[in-house]
Amino acid sequence: MIAFIRRMALPSRLLALFSIVVFVLLNFQYGFFSALYEPIRANHEAIHGILETGSIFVAFSIALHGWVSFKETMSANWLVFSAMFVSVALLDLMHTYSFLGMPFFIIESNLLATTWFWVAARLTESIIFLIVILVNFQARVKLSVRKYVYLLALLYSLMVSLVIFHFYAEMPVLIIDGKPTSLKIGFEFITIIIHALVLFKAIYSWSNLTYMNICLASFYLILSSILFTSYQEVNEYRNMAGHIFKVLGYYYLLKHIYLAKIKRPYSELRDLSARHELLLNSIADGVYGINNKGKVTFINESALRMLGYEQEEIRKFDFHNLIHCTSDGDHFSEQDCLAWQTALDGKSRTSRNQFFKRKDGSVIPVLMKTEPMLRNGNQAGTVITFSDLSQELEFGELQREKKEIDLEMNWAMKLQESLNSQQRKWKAQKNISAVSVPFRVLNGDFYSVIPRGDLLMMAIADISGKGIPAAIQKSMMVYALEDFNSRYEKPHDVLTSMNTFVHDYTSDYSFVTLSMANYNQATRSFSYSTGGHEPILWYKAESNEFVELHTNNPALGIFADSVYMSHSVVLNHGDLIILYTDGVTECKNENTPDGTTLLQEAVLRSDHSQTAESLVQQVFDEMDQLRAWNVHDDQTIIILKA
Repeated sequence: MIAFIRRMALPSRLLALFSIVVFVLLNFQYGFFSALYEPIRANHEAIHGILETGSIFVAFSIALHGWVSFKETMSANWLVFSAMFVSVALLDLMHTYSFLGMPFFIIESNLLATTWFWVAARLTESIIFLIVILVNFQARVKLSVRKYVYLLALLYSLMVSLVIFHFYAEMPVLIIDGKPTSLKIGFEFITIIIHALVLFKAIYSWSNLTYMNICLASFYLILSSILFTSYQEVNEYRNMAGHIFKVLGYYYLLKHIYLAKIKRPYSELRDLSARHELLLNSIADGVYGINNKGKVTFINESALRMLGYEQEEIRKFDFHNLIHCTSDGDHFSEQDCLAWQTALDGKSRTSRNQFFKRKDGSVIPVLMKTEPMLRNGNQAGTVITFSDLSQELEFGELQREKKEIDLEMNWAMKLQESLNSQQRKWKAQKNISAVSVPFRVLNGDFYSVIPRGDLLMMAIADISGKGIPAAIQKSMMVYALEDFNSRYEKPHDVLTSMNTFVHDYTSDYSFVTLSMANYNQATRSFSYSTGGHEPILWYKAESNEFVELHTNNPALGIFADSVYMSHSVVLNHGDLIILYTDGVTECKNENTPDGTTLLQEAVLRSDHSQTAESLVQQVFDEMDQLRAWNVHDDQTIIILKA
C-alpha cells in the first residue's frame, strides 16, 4: 500500500488526502455543514443539474475517446468499456431531467423515477468495471464491430429508460422521507464492493502507473456511494458532495483513457515516425512513396537532392508526370511506368533503363525499384527506390563500364576469399562453427572467432550496402576488429573502438551493425554487447526455451560518441548460443511468420548432439525448408555449444 501511494504523483496524492479529510468531516460535522449549506439549499436543483451535466459530459467524452482510439487499439476490452459509457451518460441524463423541480419531460419530475435512473446508471457503471476492469479480456476485434457495440449500448439505455418511465410507479420505493431505503443502500453497497475490488487489484496486482487513474476513479466513486447512503434529505449537503466526488471519479476515468489510449499511442507513433524519418534520410538512394492516386506520401532527403525539389513542391503534382520521362526528356507513358504497374498487380519490379527529369530540366538515368506498400494485407501504395546512374554509367559506354565492374567484382571476390581463409585458424574449436552464404557474389556479412586460451572472442556484423563498397569496408573491419580484439577483452570496449573507426573511416551514409561476445570455456560465462544488430538467441536446454540477448546499443558509425555496454549470463551444459544476421530472419511481408520464430523452430528441429559444424549447417538447411520465400540478403549463422 505504501509503495503504491509513493508511486502517485504529488498533486494526486495531496488531492486524495484532502478528499479523505473532507469526507470524514462531512460525515461527523453534520451541524456545521448543514448551516454552511443552508443559504444555497434553495438552489439545490440548479447545482444538481450543473454537476450532473458535468458527469454527463465526462461520460460522453469517455465514449467519444473510446470511439476515436479504437482504430488504433482494436481492443474488445476498451470497446465495451467506452461504449457502455454511452448508456451511463444517457441514464444520467434521464436522472437529471426527471429530478424534482425540473420541467416536464415525458413524465412529471418525481423522486421515485429519478432515483431509479440514478440506480440504473450506477449499476451499469459498476457492471462495466466488474466485467472490463476485473475480467480484462484481451481479445482484438475488427473495426466494423465498433458501431454495433455502441448501438447495443444505446439500445440498452433506451430500453431501461422506457421501463422506468412506464413502470416507475409500480417499482419499489428507494427514498422515504428524504432518506434512502435499505434497497437503495444495498444498490450503493454493490457499487462500493465492486470499486473496492478494482482498487484492491490495482494496488496489489498492477505495477504499471498506467492504471493509477483507474485507482483514483474507483476511490472517488467509493466515497461518492458512501455519501449517497448517509444523507437524511434529498437536498442535503452530503447528496451534493456525493455528486462532486462522482464527477471527480469520472474525470480520472476520462484521464486514464486519454493517457493510455490516445496520448501515449500517438506519442509513440510520433517518436517512431521521427526515427523512421531519420533512418530514411540516412539512406543514400532516393526513396519515396505514393498512394493509389499517384500522390507522394513521403520522400527522403536524398531523393529531393537528386531531383532538385523541395518538400512543398512535390506534393502539388502527379509525381509520375513531374519526373518520369524518356531519355530525351519527353513524356513517359503511365502504362509503361514500373510504379503504376506495381500499383495494379502488387508485384516488385527493377529496371536500370529508367530516366528521371530534374527540376532544372536535365535528365538523369536511374536504377529504379518498386515494392508494394501493404496495410493489413491490402495494397495502400507503392514504394519507389532509385539511384542516380549518371556517374556510374556514361551514355554510350555501358559495355565498358560493365567490364570494369566485372573486373572489380572479381578482385573483391578474391579479397573476400582471402579473408574467409583466415577462419581456418579456429577450426580446431569443436564447440563453435559458422556458415555464411552471400546473396550474390560479394558478401556484406562478416564474422570472426578468435581463441585466446579458455576465452573465445566472437563477432558477427552486417555492413550497410552491398557489392564492392561492402567488400572494401569488410576488409577494413576484419583487420580493425582483430587489432581491437588483441587489445581489449570487454565486448563493449571493442564496440566503442570499432564505432570510432567506422565513423572516421567510412561514408556518412553507411553504418555497421555488430555483435561482440566472449565465452569463457572454463566458467561458461558468456558476455556480450550488441551494436544495432539482431538479438543473440540463447537456447536453454534444461527448460527448452529461448531468450533474446541484447543491450540496445546503437549501430556503429552513426554517432562518434555513442556509448556501449555489455551484459553477461552463465550458460549450462547443452545450452546453445546463436548469432545471426538479418538475412537469416528476413520476412517477405507482414503476413509471414516472424523470422526469429522460424530460426527457433529450425534450432529445435536439429540434432543438438552433433558437432557444432554439423549443427550450424543443419540449422541453416532447416531454415531454407521452413521459409516459403526466397531470401534477398546475405546470411550468416554462428552457433556455440556450451
